[in-house]
Amino acid sequence: MIRLLILMCLPAALFAQSDFIVTMKADTLKGTVRILNYDHIDRVQVAVGNKKEILTALQVLTVSMGGKTYKPVQYQNRVMLMQQLQGGYLSLYAFRIANQASYDGRFFQRLDGKTLEVPNMAFKRIMANFLDDCVAVTDKIKSGDLDRKEIEQIVIEYNACVQKAQPVVTDLVLAIIELRKKVQPENFDHKTEVLEMLADIEQKAGRNETIPNYLMDGLKSYLAPVATAQKELETVVQLAKH
Repeated sequence: MIRLLILMCLPAALFAQSDFIVTMKADTLKGTVRILNYDHIDRVQVAVGNKKEILTALQVLTVSMGGKTYKPVQYQNRVMLMQQLQGGYLSLYAFRIANQASYDGRFFQRLDGKTLEVPNMAFKRIMANFLDDCVAVTDKIKSGDLDRKEIEQIVIEYNACVQKAQPVVTDLVLAIIELRKKVQPENFDHKTEVLEMLADIEQKAGRNETIPNYLMDGLKSYLAPVATAQKELETVVQLAKH
């Protein structure tokens, strides 16, 4: 009987141990994670034994809970921890609608800062305007070949369309390439995240888009222990300000 109880509890224990939070300071906090919804800024709690720590959505980069990824996203006058369903230049998130426990809302966020709650009414017109820089996708939306039931496919095709666009080679793009050369041979925590951030920044730089402060802050935090990349990092930081 005791063995049976242990086996029944074991999956839950292992499941909880896989949960973690990555903070804006690039610290990884592991434990039992809970997302706490608030009116203006969501919070997340991580518990290890009897010790609990609560962070606001502004203090975290990523939350991994139950095998799902959550990220801070600004929505109207709130900062919410939304579940990331798909990532890329265009990301798709799920969020809790007011007075509901399930993540039934859908929200788009582009790397250029544009956002949109997936509409129920006038879907074709609103989506075509939001994704108007990719004619191939907007034509499918207008014709009905891609509708609201296929928003994940819309994300896939739009991201593929954007990726084909030829980037402009700027000083910032060249600086990012040099920084990547320094980063790739190094072994350090969050290397994968750094390479993903560099790809995002390079993509935005190639389109002469503004680089968000949170992206640069996260990059600096992750690369703080990599001494060999500091010179190239500083060049990227300075160029991103202009």
